[in-house]
Amino acid sequence: MKTFDVIMFNMSNFSEWDEGVSNRNYHILRELLNRPEVGKVLAVDYLNLNFKRAIRNYKECIVLNIKDSQIIKRGPTYKISQISDKLYVYSDISFFLQPQAVLKRIQKTALTLNFGDLIVWSFFPFIAPYWQNLGQKLTVFDAVDNWTLHSSYLNQKEKLEESYNIIKREADLIFSVSKNLLHFFDDQSNVYWIPNGVDLKHYNKEFSLINRDIADISRPIIGYIGVIQDKVDFDLIKFLAEHNPEKSLVLVGPVWNEQDEVKLNLEKYKNVHFLGYKKYNEAPMYIQQFDVGIIPHKKAGFSASTNPMKMYEYLACGKPVVASSNIGTDNVDEMILTADGYQDFNKAIDQALKENNKEQEKRRRDFVKQYSWFNTVNKMLELINNKLN
Repeated sequence: MKTFDVIMFNMSNFSEWDEGVSNRNYHILRELLNRPEVGKVLAVDYLNLNFKRAIRNYKECIVLNIKDSQIIKRGPTYKISQISDKLYVYSDISFFLQPQAVLKRIQKTALTLNFGDLIVWSFFPFIAPYWQNLGQKLTVFDAVDNWTLHSSYLNQKEKLEESYNIIKREADLIFSVSKNLLHFFDDQSNVYWIPNGVDLKHYNKEFSLINRDIADISRPIIGYIGVIQDKVDFDLIKFLAEHNPEKSLVLVGPVWNEQDEVKLNLEKYKNVHFLGYKKYNEAPMYIQQFDVGIIPHKKAGFSASTNPMKMYEYLACGKPVVASSNIGTDNVDEMILTADGYQDFNKAIDQALKENNKEQEKRRRDFVKQYSWFNTVNKMLELINNKLN
């Protein structure tokens, strides 16, 4: 079997994953490290686009060290850490000032580490204008959402559009997380819809103790897990709270600063509970306490380009799922209830509670097995090997 090495441009910092954050990028990297055809991986931490993020990255990635890592090299603005025989992490805070210099250091790092046949695998679209000089045999872009519609990148829209155009022209393979994104990449022949996945073993763990913050909440529990940000339809949450005084609405996850006022307004309802950020290893315990898992996302813009990981996690725990329509749930619609309006969403929750039983729970768990991260990465590696050969 022919092996290859990978330079992976991440959408997160490795330190965030180390602290219990998880996303598609994290799961794919972890899965690749177990594959015999993958040699060494240089994981490049999120490359900051402004001074504010540079300060954060300096603290998290340069000053602090990754647990159980060895520092190979450190400069004023960058650091190279070794995690294992296969995994190295490169951190740099100067990309927004000197992108070409950062790329040269990354290329030099790969050469120093004796990388051979090389694949560039990027989750970070802003790297596209600079990736052509890394010496790769293959360039892969993994499209996790459409960042031009993300509120965090409104000031970077022009650069993003330029980067996406380069990706369309130069990437050998483009993996699209949602069906909607196929059209964004002009339905090119090198674009493949590969939805998100789930770690089945992780979400089927049994817990002898349940944290009091959710154990003490009265049932039924209508639960949401994820970042509480602007894609969440807070008016829908308010509607559900007002029309279901006998049900508990539980939101598990960090609240973005911009939504603090919304949180305060929703906390006026006695049946709304914000439980805050929970680490990945705690997530199954919380979902297992839900009676229904909900995805109350706004249907316009950004949400249409997503494929929510939480729907797989709910299903892996056997939970009924109610989601807003047109938010990238196409591939699991047969197993969940989708709703067009607030009244429909409310009725769907009642239907889910009424129809749920042990047989349905087993059916959901069996259905979601096809979306294991193992199977997801198998599809990706098959396409990569076909290109390389």
